[in-house]
Amino acid sequence: MDKILCSVATRGRYFTTLPLVLNAIINQTRLPDKLIIFDDNDEPKDMRNEMLYQYFFQMLDIKGVKWEWLFAEKKGQHHIHQMANSMDFEWVWRVDDDAIPEPNVLESLALFIAPNVGAIGGAILTPPLLPTNTSTGHIANIDSENNIQWNFISTVKEVEHLHCSFLYRAGVYDFNLGLSRKAFREETLFTHGLFLKGYKLFVAPNANTWHFRNPEGGIRSEIKEEMFWHDEQIFRNTLNLSDRTIVVLNSGLGDHIVFSKILPEIKNPELFTCYPEVVPGRSIAEAQRLFGDIEPWNIYKKMDSWKWKDSLESAYRKLYL
Repeated sequence: MDKILCSVATRGRYFTTLPLVLNAIINQTRLPDKLIIFDDNDEPKDMRNEMLYQYFFQMLDIKGVKWEWLFAEKKGQHHIHQMANSMDFEWVWRVDDDAIPEPNVLESLALFIAPNVGAIGGAILTPPLLPTNTSTGHIANIDSENNIQWNFISTVKEVEHLHCSFLYRAGVYDFNLGLSRKAFREETLFTHGLFLKGYKLFVAPNANTWHFRNPEGGIRSEIKEEMFWHDEQIFRNTLNLSDRTIVVLNSGLGDHIVFSKILPEIKNPELFTCYPEVVPGRSIAEAQRLFGDIEPWNIYKKMDSWKWKDSLESAYRKLYL
């Protein structure tokens, strides 16, 4: 059995949609191995002292599901998702705190787990359902068509990005932490990144999650227009280079020399470097401006998370080839 963590990021929804979500998770036909609720509220309260939540936690105990209530850093759900992504589980089922999955959702998504699969989503349905145009699920059509997940799915579809709630392979691609606290486009950037890594993305039939689109809390707590435009620009910058292998060498001279040994093997590289006389490239400052966050290319951070025992050159191969 693949170990599955269910991750719920919550903000401003203690007594509105979050209880509905937790009840739905507890009543799945296939239960996750662990549930973590990440509390990102501006003024957090310990729900473990509330009677309603005590019943939820007792139900989890009775059903043998481990659980935690963790207080987050008030930086946004993308930071929370990256924490879950790094917790040594094989798979993470991310469930929004206003998205209520039907009882069979996790079981239906998990049927598609395979070595070449990066993520699986289902229908994300917001009442009242409106007629939608035909959708391909291709990233190139993201501005011209509605999301394929916004209506019932009758047969499995292979896509290039996913929306809202999905089951994903953990630890192979990072969430962009350079986004604002609004974290607009974070799930699109993440799932398309898995696709670019060579993994398949599927939308599964008969795996319906009802999205209540709570107007209070979550990313809708952020009303500053500049946050939206900041995140949208990072998304567009990343999309414009989606056919390239982005390389960011924010490191020392010796690291550049080691990296140069594998450079001829990298497909279509877009280089950002500190020592252009060794590895020609654009500036690190430009990479920071384009992508908001360059930590996903921090080779030493990667080696630490991988518990790396091999050479630096081998680590660069794992990251870029």
